[in-house]
Formats: sequence, structure tokens, C-alpha cells
Amino acid sequence: MFIGRLPYLSFHSTVTSATVVGLDTEIKKRVKGNKQWMSSRCFVFDGTLSHETILDGSVGILFADPGSEIGEILTKEAGPEKLSANPTWAPELIATCFEIQTSNPDLYPEILNRSFPFNRLTPVKKIQDNDRIINVIRKLIEKPEETINVVELANEIGMSESWLQHEFKNVVGLPIRAFRKWFRIKSAVIAIKDGASLADAALSAGFYDQAHFTNAFREIFGISPSSVFQKGKSIRWYIQNEQIEKILRTP
Repeated sequence: MFIGRLPYLSFHSTVTSATVVGLDTEIKKRVKGNKQWMSSRCFVFDGTLSHETILDGSVGILFADPGSEIGEILTKEAGPEKLSANPTWAPELIATCFEIQTSNPDLYPEILNRSFPFNRLTPVKKIQDNDRIINVIRKLIEKPEETINVVELANEIGMSESWLQHEFKNVVGLPIRAFRKWFRIKSAVIAIKDGASLADAALSAGFYDQAHFTNAFREIFGISPSSVFQKGKSIRWYIQNEQIEKILRTP
């Protein structure tokens, strides 16, 4: 989650579903291929949608983990057009963002865990009921720095490569490589939260170097990691690690 004054967000696809709220004024958003701008206080969008955003004032942006209940909620809210505006819970999310802006970072987990939609961060049932997909997810999350061979993964769990690709996307909502990319970036951000530099965080998550991490981050979020995480930036941010622990539970 990012809260604060962010720069213009160039065309990007977030991989996973997300929502953005304007804290001071409405947001302008345009879908790739359309010339017309849309304005709204809150947008919800599917991760496959390529779009750009003009932000005038402070905003809050929430990204859902693939396979989480909140991810399912946001995807359904985005609808068949993959983009919708002003959900009924937008005022609650806006109030949560304002509370975070004036609170000590140590209180962020408490604030978010009692607020929609963070209070619904649990794996969806179709993941909980699929041990073979959980084993694949475990490998992707526990060792983000390792190169993944999908054929070997499929052989390990007794599936064909094509069926694993199909079943993984059906259960999790993302292709395997997109899921791996998301959690590599998340692993790097967790390292930054723990005090690592951008360069060290990038290497620990399996990126070739800081530039590789920066390019991957910009592709998903539309901005560079330095614009969010460098010291002196006024952006409040928080990353929830609980979802990983829930997915990695012992079956």
C-alpha cells in the first residue's frame, strides 16, 4: 500500500488487482487505447488492465496479493470491463488512508487489520483445497531468487506442464511467471522494509541488479522504486507479509 503524493503513473499493468483513492480530489485515469480520460474519487481495476493515471494531490493505492480473498473481491468489483469506479467501501478506505497518514508506522498493522479490505487477507478456498498448487506456490515464494523450470515443477507434482499452467492460473488467477514476478518484487520490498538498500534487496530477491529490479517495479507500478523508498520521501507505505505465511502453512 502506498499513501501520499505520487508522480504521474505511466502506462502499466499491476499483475494483480488493485484500487486507488484520491484523498484530496478526484483521480484521472485512462485505459490504453482510449483517448478519453475518466475521473473518479476511487477506481478498482483488474491486474491485466494497462492504464495510466494523473494524480492531483495525495492518494492511497492498495494492491492485493494474488490468490487472496481481497484479490477476489477487487477482481469482482472491477467487473467485466476490468475497471469500475466508486465502490461502496471507498469512504472506509479513504478514512483508513487518512488515519495512516497521521499515525506511527508501528500502528499500521493494527489500523489495517481492522479496516476493509485488509481485514479479509486470507487465501481463497480454492487454494486451500489444492495441495499440489500449494506446493508449487511454496517453491515460488520460499526461493524467489532461484530460476524456476515449469517442466520440473510439473514433474514433481505429477502433472503435465500444460495442465499445471492451466490449473495454476485457474486457482491463483495469474500465470506462474507473473506470480513469480510479483513475489520477487514483494520479497525485495520486504527486504527494504527490514533495512536493506535497493541494490541489496534486488539481489536477495533474485534480480540481476538494481536496474533489473527498477524496470520490473516500474512495469507493475508505473513508477520507480526510488520514488517511493528512498530516504526523505514523504510517501507512507506498508507491506503485509502475513499472506505469505498463510499460504506457506503446513497442509
